[in-house]
Amino acid sequence: MRSLSTTLVALLACVAATGVLGHPSSEEDKKAFFEARSRVVAHTRRSLERCADSPEARALEERAVARRLAKAEELRAKYGLNKDKRDRQWFQHYNKLSHDLSYKGYNLQTPAKTLFSSNTTCALVPETIIGPYYVEGELIRSDITDGQKGVRAHVDYQFINIRTCKPVPDLLVDIWHCNALGVYSGVSAPGQGGLDTTYGRGVQKTDSDGVVQFDTIFPGHYAGRATHIHVMSTDHARVLPNGTFEGGTVRHIGQTYFDESVIKAVEATEPYRRNPARRTTNLQDSFASDQATPQYDPFVKHVYLGSKAQDGLLLFLSIGIDPDADYNECRTPAAHWHPGGGEDLPDPQFCNI
Repeated sequence: MRSLSTTLVALLACVAATGVLGHPSSEEDKKAFFEARSRVVAHTRRSLERCADSPEARALEERAVARRLAKAEELRAKYGLNKDKRDRQWFQHYNKLSHDLSYKGYNLQTPAKTLFSSNTTCALVPETIIGPYYVEGELIRSDITDGQKGVRAHVDYQFINIRTCKPVPDLLVDIWHCNALGVYSGVSAPGQGGLDTTYGRGVQKTDSDGVVQFDTIFPGHYAGRATHIHVMSTDHARVLPNGTFEGGTVRHIGQTYFDESVIKAVEATEPYRRNPARRTTNLQDSFASDQATPQYDPFVKHVYLGSKAQDGLLLFLSIGIDPDADYNECRTPAAHWHPGGGEDLPDPQFCNI
């Protein structure tokens, strides 16, 4: 059997062989990519299962449950959604925690521990595809809304070492996503927000439990892709006085997705329903096409904070990473942001090995 590092190299080589930084286009390329990724995920799952029952892992999950439950209550209070706490009505409209758990039919009686468990056995393995709109130099901050209109979303990502099931502290985690109308900030590409915009982008450092949290809006969609959030984690980077960072080693590059039920609920509201682009479903998206496999779950769990999508969402997922992975070759920004407004950067078309 291949070692994990050998399989990761094979996955990287598969991405490089596609010849583009975006997505594999031919059916042969897609098949090779997903076969390689499945091998990595299978290895990751075995690694996690070996340590998942350790006292440290159980204690970490208990803290995750308490943190997420407390955050949900905090947000409900902040937005005036906790007028009646007798039976936790906010659970009533909770729907499909994640794609491969939807069949369990969670409801009002589902224990908080089940709803908010850290899900460490379902690892989001690096895809090594960063997409066309990564911007370096983004600010270390938790609120990335920048006045954008849309459904409020609080994002909780927890990073777990796949070999030990222990949290990974001091990672600098970039996230970025489009706004409600499918437009990205920070880039000058036609139809995008421009170099002087920063909404939907930010960086946080993981705490002692490997956690980062962001306040944002639920992302919209754009032509050809399902609704998603990009995630990148960097280790041993240097934090700069201006509130950004540089250097370090990229340990994870991936994308997280959402159940169709919550996407439809959000898309029925303003301003999402004014988005002119045709929506691509998860099943139509090449990178969510293996969503139903038992070994790969990139779908974010969620709870409604109130009785409807407009009341806001708590989104959470635990992400298993290889602490020795190195994806620096695939960290290819389209632009660099700075207080003066940013600048375009050369955008290489190959992810070299």
